[in-house]
Amino acid sequence: MERKILELAIEKINEVEGVVCTILKEDVKKNGVNWDAEIIINHDNLNERFFVEIKKKILPTDLPIILEQTKKIKPLIIIGEYITPQAKEILKVNKIPYVDTAGNMFLKSKSIYVYIQTNKTNREKLKTNTKAFNKAGLKVIYQFLINPELINKPYRYIGEKADVTIATVGVVLKDLLKEKYIIQERKKEYSFNNKEKLFEEWVKGYNRNLRPKLRKKKYRWLKKSKNWKKIKLPNETYWGGAIAAEKLTEYLIADKIEIYTGLQFEEVMRSLRILPDEEGEITVTELFWTDHKDMAKYVDPMLIYADLLDGGNTRYLETANLIYKEHVQNKL
Repeated sequence: MERKILELAIEKINEVEGVVCTILKEDVKKNGVNWDAEIIINHDNLNERFFVEIKKKILPTDLPIILEQTKKIKPLIIIGEYITPQAKEILKVNKIPYVDTAGNMFLKSKSIYVYIQTNKTNREKLKTNTKAFNKAGLKVIYQFLINPELINKPYRYIGEKADVTIATVGVVLKDLLKEKYIIQERKKEYSFNNKEKLFEEWVKGYNRNLRPKLRKKKYRWLKKSKNWKKIKLPNETYWGGAIAAEKLTEYLIADKIEIYTGLQFEEVMRSLRILPDEEGEITVTELFWTDHKDMAKYVDPMLIYADLLDGGNTRYLETANLIYKEHVQNKL
């Protein structure tokens, strides 16, 4: 699959007048990292070598890792079958070359500048029939990620934690087996096969299929001078998104407030003394799990990471990368 994506992308580059691209070698190791390929692009008799990272689809949720990769090697070019418009814009702003197999590209180096944006896309090729990454399935996967031991618990127990039906748990496990995210050791005993990849796909699915469907409402403080750092949240209520990232890292200054709650919104409104306002800086979002732990007053770092990737803010992406390295990576 990667070889085919690489060949199609090179064909598109070679369609540009005055530009010739060839593959030098594949599966290259450089600076202690394995890269998918090394290519050379000739433009106006000047040659430029690029190391290549290939992905089937590239979403804003992939960008923290890509931004980190650019620190390890330059120049790096990102090649994908489909790159979302938002991801392309972030790559361009960060001066990271990219090409997709529909012919959209941004090539920038010492000797090359090519920018082509068409209306063509290969998005339709990326549709999948798996149910593991629909709204209900994503709830189950989240529980597996933050509580890995759940994978071998009874379906009923898993369903209660994820707030889904027993049937949904069975379907999710079947799909995860099919996609080789988990393997079956013996009857009704499973282990993770590629937890890091599963997390990456969960983050994408969460921002595409679950987060937009969660009940939420916007508010503002009753008193404009309200300092959120002095606020005591009620039970079953947690800081999320940028505000949780600020508390967790002290790297980000949040420009908006997100709160997850298992309570009725009216109860949260009274407790925090906030007022409904469609333009307000506070977003209250329903919890999508039932196991409430009030030891920490912010959601799990995995969810904070996913929240930060919804929107493509560069500062948020940098903070997400910090959280990934310090609080997520060692759990995968």
